[in-house]
Amino acid sequence: MDTAETMQAAIAARAPRGCNLPLMAQVSVTERAKLEGIAQLEMRSLSATTRMLILLGIEHYEAETERAGRD
Repeated sequence: MDTAETMQAAIAARAPRGCNLPLMAQVSVTERAKLEGIAQLEMRSLSATTRMLILLGIEHYEAETERAGRD
């Protein structure tokens, strides 16, 4: 038996451990089309892309809030 037969294939998680709280959001047809386009470019699922954009938005929001607090 060779190594490839004894090793279990890695199973890609859909979301990081602990991400088990679904969130529903209403978007327009245009917004959904944009999300789908980004998902296709990123080669991610629609939900993974939406999560990534939410995290980027939170990061941007926190940076802006911190910057405003220093002014």
